Amino acid sequence: MAASVTLEGVERRFAGAERPAVAKLSLELRAGQTLCLVGPSGCGKSTTLRMIAGLDEPDSGRIRIGDRDMRGVAPQARDVAMVFQGFALYPHMKARDIIAFPLKMRRVPAAEREKAVSEAAELLDIQHLLDRRPDQLSGGERQRVAMGRAIVRRPEVFLFDEPLSNLDAALRAELRVELGRLLRELGATAVYVTHDQVEAMTLGHQIAVMRAGRLEQLGTPREIYEAPASAFVAGFFGSPPMALCPGESIDGRVTLGDLELVAPLQGKLTLGIRSEIVHLGEPSEGEVGFSAAVVTREPLGAETHLELSLGTLGDKPLLIRAKTRGFDAPEVGAKVRAALVPAGLHWFDGDGGKRLAGNA
Repeated sequence: MAASVTLEGVERRFAGAERPAVAKLSLELRAGQTLCLVGPSGCGKSTTLRMIAGLDEPDSGRIRIGDRDMRGVAPQARDVAMVFQGFALYPHMKARDIIAFPLKMRRVPAAEREKAVSEAAELLDIQHLLDRRPDQLSGGERQRVAMGRAIVRRPEVFLFDEPLSNLDAALRAELRVELGRLLRELGATAVYVTHDQVEAMTLGHQIAVMRAGRLEQLGTPREIYEAPASAFVAGFFGSPPMALCPGESIDGRVTLGDLELVAPLQGKLTLGIRSEIVHLGEPSEGEVGFSAAVVTREPLGAETHLELSLGTLGDKPLLIRAKTRGFDAPEVGAKVRAALVPAGLHWFDGDGGKRLAGNA
């Protein structure tokens, strides 16, 4: 049965490190939901997962699975199942024996083991692979077998540590969809570590964005995307990512090259602009127009992504992004007119990068 996961002020320090690997982390995941831990390498997300699994112990704070305090509880007694980036499959075993192995270690009768393996294989569509060894399987098939080994345990919590990162892009996209379906069918509680914002947006009921061991923001995918708590979070989500332009508000206005905007307050600011609020051409009512130069052009078939230069601020280039349909887009170096919707702008403090009042 799925269980909730709660972290209260969890901290982990490693000897000789200048800062905690995880610092005063508090969050709560309801039973049956998926929490995605996202952030750059070294932000503490895998350390957090290891502490939930019992492979590492926090120096302070408390971790609960359901109503049980996990302090001093061994990994094998926590009723969690982990799926790793590496498949960790026994090379001499057939897939059916690998999937059944956790149940064999629990001395589950053979008939029950076979039934559980068949059910997991059907969920993962690998019934035809059960008599093959790992060296006879593709990367995606091996990861399905690894997932099957976790599923047969029917744990309270699934823990995923970047399970798709070793796969090619097309297979990663396919398995991402399958994994989402699988977690919904199982009604499972899952903590999913990834650096891939698409995986986080697709799989997570909640997303925890971490930076340098600290929690930057916890929210739903929509909250993270539409109301990022900081410039760091804003720049992490979106394809293409949000453009972040430094500026300074003077008399309530910010000027970035030919673009002039009303600012929410005085002083140094960072302006966040997503590509979907920018279009080429003259402004319509309620929009602000400006001139720019095309510096990069990325045709993707259905649309083309453009990077537009507004000029520089000191030695910092002022670059924003726009999308056009199909292949019909200006060439690199072209001078263009463009417009944006001011209501869609994001404003952040120029010093700490925190979200400011006055955002749309």
